[in-house]
Amino acid sequence: MVARVQTAEEIRDEGNAAIKDQDYVKADDLYTEALQLTTDEDKSLRPVLYRNRALARLRRDDFEGAQSDCNKALEFDGADVKALFRRALAREQLGNVGPAFNDAKEALRLSPQDKGIVETLQRLVKANNDKIKQTTSLANKVTDMEKLAFRGEAKDVAQKQTALNNLLVLCRESESGATSVWNQGAIVPFILNLINDKAENEELIVTGIRILDETLKNNARAMKFLAMHDSEGGKSARFVCRLMCKRNNKEYVDSAGILVQRVFNAMAKMDRQKEMKPDPEVADANKLWIIRVLLELQEMLQDPKVGVFQRETVIDLFLKNLMHMDGGIPRGWSWKFVDERGLLVLLDVASQIPEQCDYPVSAETRQHVAICLQRLEEDMVFDTKRLIFKERVDFFFNALISRCTDDEEGHKYRIKLSCFLITMLQGPVDIGINLIINDQLTPIMLQMAASNNHLMQGIAAELIVGTIAKHERAINMLKVGIPVLRALYDSGDPTVKVRALVGLCKIGAAGGDDISKATMKEEAVISLAKTCKKFLLETEKYSVDIRRYACEGLSYLSLDADVKEWIVDDSLLLRALVILAKSAGPLCVYTLATIYANLSNAFEKPKVDEEMVKLAQFAKHHVPETHPKDTEDFVEKRVRALVEEGAVPACVAVSKTESKNALELIARTLLAFSEYEDLRGRIIAEGGTVLCLRLTKEASGEGKIKAAHAIAKLGSKADPTISFPGQRAYEVVKPLCDLLHPDVEGKANYDALLTLTNLASVSDSIRGRILKEKAIPKIEEFWFMTDHEHLRAAASELLLNLLFFDKFYDETVAPGTDRLKLWVLYSAEVEDERLSRTSAAGFAILTEDENACSRILEEIQSWPEVFKDIAMHEDAETQRRGLMGIANIMASSEKACSEIVASEVFRVLVAVTKLGTINQERAGSTEQAKRAIDAAEKFGLVKPSDREMYERDTKMSTIQE
Repeated sequence: MVARVQTAEEIRDEGNAAIKDQDYVKADDLYTEALQLTTDEDKSLRPVLYRNRALARLRRDDFEGAQSDCNKALEFDGADVKALFRRALAREQLGNVGPAFNDAKEALRLSPQDKGIVETLQRLVKANNDKIKQTTSLANKVTDMEKLAFRGEAKDVAQKQTALNNLLVLCRESESGATSVWNQGAIVPFILNLINDKAENEELIVTGIRILDETLKNNARAMKFLAMHDSEGGKSARFVCRLMCKRNNKEYVDSAGILVQRVFNAMAKMDRQKEMKPDPEVADANKLWIIRVLLELQEMLQDPKVGVFQRETVIDLFLKNLMHMDGGIPRGWSWKFVDERGLLVLLDVASQIPEQCDYPVSAETRQHVAICLQRLEEDMVFDTKRLIFKERVDFFFNALISRCTDDEEGHKYRIKLSCFLITMLQGPVDIGINLIINDQLTPIMLQMAASNNHLMQGIAAELIVGTIAKHERAINMLKVGIPVLRALYDSGDPTVKVRALVGLCKIGAAGGDDISKATMKEEAVISLAKTCKKFLLETEKYSVDIRRYACEGLSYLSLDADVKEWIVDDSLLLRALVILAKSAGPLCVYTLATIYANLSNAFEKPKVDEEMVKLAQFAKHHVPETHPKDTEDFVEKRVRALVEEGAVPACVAVSKTESKNALELIARTLLAFSEYEDLRGRIIAEGGTVLCLRLTKEASGEGKIKAAHAIAKLGSKADPTISFPGQRAYEVVKPLCDLLHPDVEGKANYDALLTLTNLASVSDSIRGRILKEKAIPKIEEFWFMTDHEHLRAAASELLLNLLFFDKFYDETVAPGTDRLKLWVLYSAEVEDERLSRTSAAGFAILTEDENACSRILEEIQSWPEVFKDIAMHEDAETQRRGLMGIANIMASSEKACSEIVASEVFRVLVAVTKLGTINQERAGSTEQAKRAIDAAEKFGLVKPSDREMYERDTKMSTIQE
């Protein structure tokens, strides 16, 4: 027990250190970990951990979590001043002004000298009075809107819609507005009546469900809503989950799905959008509710009465909430899902296709299931769990293959088996490939291909395509698969034909962009590409499914440089791809993004060492060969053609997917597009920035970096108010700050620094946002670099703009930091003019503070030499700015001025005052030097000579030219 408590104390200390470093996410996690190592009997440590975690959550804007932690701390000690004060702050932000006022008043009684509590109490007194007025006004507004929206007092549908929109706006504007609309749950029956009315307008119903969703952003209200329909829980969980089934409108289903997501957030105290990880304590307290909701969603997967949109939304809810490795409910729930019936249910969905299904599915359902299965397998972090996952999959596979007989029922199971394998090859690939090598499978696949059933032929062709994973496997498939695929390609059914075409394309492109590994002749590859084009252009003749298969075939061929050039030279084909993107959406996300990424060469290629190539050739090893049409000139031409023909809107159209790998491809593509400065305006106008922002949250780790780099590119050389208008300027700060990392390539860091510099020139609020993201230590890391002059200069420019923010300025001039020294020392830099100019400007600004002036002379022992170097700097602008700083120091106090007058610096200043008449480039420097001399005269430290007086009177120089 002692060792366990001590461990918790050590973790607490780490959390305290994280608080000092302003890393509040880390602090929150550490305090949570420490709490898990304690029990309710640890009455001295637990309240400290709760109130400390409350502070971390306050700083993260998790006000509900902070209030909850303060409540728990106060259960141990009702007179805990810190807990009372922090709960007051949390309640203030939540709009609970009255309770916040009471907490602050009690805290002040216990600690009457605390200035922070006094200021908060004064603020709450005013806020409480305002709240009373506002509540009265707000209540009246809500009542009036309710009468029009729900009580039949609206004149027509338009007035009813306006009333609902107004209620929605009130919910979104503030917590107090949402509280008033919720009205202790009184709004729920009204909205449910609206949803249940079969004759009601769909737009009104969607607005109604969105109002309910906005009110459920509050976790307490979400839990109350979950328990509202049955205190025992079973019926209530069913009601909430099945709310999605009330309408088949996709917009409604999406909104109802978000509402269920709010319930998950409340049950585990998490929020992916705010990067809030689940709270194990809250999840454990709500475990019965979590089980009920998960079981109900699981049942919906195989319910024939549940529609396609609802089923896909349920799969996405599992995807977002079940995987603890991806920020879902705490570890263990995904394991239970696999151990019990959940995985088998998902595998059953994986075996369904629209043409033959036990319950409604679409062509897109398979993609949802594949991604979910892949993430589920990744969540099996231990060997024992992975083994259980594999055993469940093997059990399902063997059950299917045992029923693949030669009768009609057996044919049905052959299709199920093939669909299941295709899904596995799109999701957990390694497991899928292990299943494919089963000896029983090849004859089944060939029999299906040889049958007269077009559906079986098409599925067989698609399965053959899935088995071709690598170049070596493609070579093997050439022997067995090509005759089969060619036979299927001659089918009169376009669905079978196009699926066989995909297989031939995949075999033809198996060598990648290495021309030495080509598996087909160039003429054959171009011929296949032309066939894909025929399918894509015939938008009236062929369905979206057929065209997306043709797009998939073209995506494989787009690795070939000749095909790349052929594609971009055909504007009709490029437009056909955009049309497909807008009609198919996420169904073609991977294939379309692959085409764009391949055409723009969005993948990094390692630099080839010529010596290593020669050595490899000598040893008779394979050496990749780059196609002559893949040089930078060809790539630029292709990118311009793609952007011109609408590639950016196409990326936006297909981007609503949960596939992180597909989103990474889009991010890479947008980064490649952003490389060319004259295209950036169009990319921004067509929604590129908004898409990149979303990708920084939803893509894979590498995809997030690429998306953030694209944002940095878009804003690096443009007016930030145009590139990032309004609220977007605040939204891009976080991904740009996250990009500042030593492990990220220097080019991305540099572009991020430039864009942040532009943003920091806009307003104090944006500068404050940069500080809030804890970017200063990262920026300074680049500022200290001596071997990367461009990064160092860019960092100095950003810090210079941040100096206009009072908080940062005060931190810089305050004792205890070396920042001030660096501004002065870098001003004397000779080799890097950009750095010296920026630093001299910072030096001039900082010396407007008297304390900073005295610190410079006290802390920099070599200031006379540094000042001389600044005063005699070769760059005229650096000299002028630096002399302005020196003049500021001399004007700040008699003591500082006398020290400079007594040094060699003063002689240099006198000499500089003579430069303006003989060198107009140095006129500004002369003016600042004279200002410094004037300060010395003002303090009576020097007097002008007769010669100086003569020059002043006659305004003539006595120095010979």
